[in-house]
Amino acid sequence: MKARLSSAANIGLLFGGYGFGQGAVFLAQTWLIAAGEYRLLAAFGTHFLFAVLGSLVVDAGSNTTLARHAASSSRETGVQELSRAFWDTTVFRVLLAMTLIVAAGIYALAFAPDGFSSSYALFAAPGLLVVACNAAGLLDGFKLSGLSGMSAAFPYASSALILVAVARHASPEAAGAALGAAFSAGSLLMVAMQWIALGKLGWRLHAHTPTLRGLRRAAREGGAMLCVHLPAQLYGRAQLVMSATWFGAETTALFLYAKQIVTGVLQVIAFVQRVEFPTLVASMSGHNANPLGTVFRVQKLVAASGLTFSAAVAAAGLVAAQFPESRFSAVAPLLSAFSPAILTVTAVIMMMQGLAATGAYEGLALDITIFHVVGVVTSYVLLSRSGVYAFIVADILSTLLGILLLALRLGRSRPQIAAMGQQP
Repeated sequence: MKARLSSAANIGLLFGGYGFGQGAVFLAQTWLIAAGEYRLLAAFGTHFLFAVLGSLVVDAGSNTTLARHAASSSRETGVQELSRAFWDTTVFRVLLAMTLIVAAGIYALAFAPDGFSSSYALFAAPGLLVVACNAAGLLDGFKLSGLSGMSAAFPYASSALILVAVARHASPEAAGAALGAAFSAGSLLMVAMQWIALGKLGWRLHAHTPTLRGLRRAAREGGAMLCVHLPAQLYGRAQLVMSATWFGAETTALFLYAKQIVTGVLQVIAFVQRVEFPTLVASMSGHNANPLGTVFRVQKLVAASGLTFSAAVAAAGLVAAQFPESRFSAVAPLLSAFSPAILTVTAVIMMMQGLAATGAYEGLALDITIFHVVGVVTSYVLLSRSGVYAFIVADILSTLLGILLLALRLGRSRPQIAAMGQQP
């Protein structure tokens, strides 16, 4: 594929996709806060986050693994190699999707606590099978991450539209069904846009029959990347469950809203990371005497973004606190407290990206699991003493531990990096 987008164009498109997708959800949630619809906000926010978690499980880290294959493959055999890797990965993703769809059906029919939960699970589940066919990793590896970022906005935008236009005025069962269907429809639009983009840019899949060896490789890489991504996702959802259990719907809604702002900021930083990932893969290959220094040198824009957004979120909290008559003033102290966590998380994800660029998925997964388990335990221990702020303290302490663990692993990875060369 000859077509490429500049870093500026990719970042611009990623920002555009964020505004169209996550931005739309944020505006819809803001509207619910202003209207005092805390129960609907808490119900939608919790279920949508679990639907997104399902998508991440089904993707199985292929956004990184396929991007690495695309960025590392040779020109002569690139199409054949990528077609083989894609089909092997897709079969593995379909198996994951079918497993989750069965689990969602069992939950909806036997364990769902209310009509909203049951309906949402049933209508959102088909979207997971669609996600199994996504091509975001190929676009990222071809330095077209802006296009994959734009496509990823559709599940968010469709959910935001239904949340505002339908859910507030419907019964819980109908609202859950409409929002779940919106997630599935948005997932279909997302995958369709990705394949249309690849077709317009001249890339075609070669026929390939998946082999047992290829499936084992896809399962090994995907399983390792799941272990990389899942701890953070489960950690955030564990905090939501604890908040709902201990503090009720209103506090949970406010915490979810503040967390959404911080997560959105980190998503923007991740966009910058995605643009820089192919360059990082090349920089971490071959002889590398100082891998930790390389990680920070190549990702200077990521570090600058973390510093800027940390200051911006702190300032937003201070501004919101000046309007005590507004419902949003209750969010202000949470935002200010969250701002240091943006810096520590930025440092963590920079080092995670460095290890992912070398293919060191298993060690990366182990370190991430350790510091997120510490975060969950810290959250629980501090709940009675610190209230909802226990979650913020846990975020900061666990990511500081993560910085230490990942820095040590990067230092130990020097021989492996030197030996890796240009292998995918």
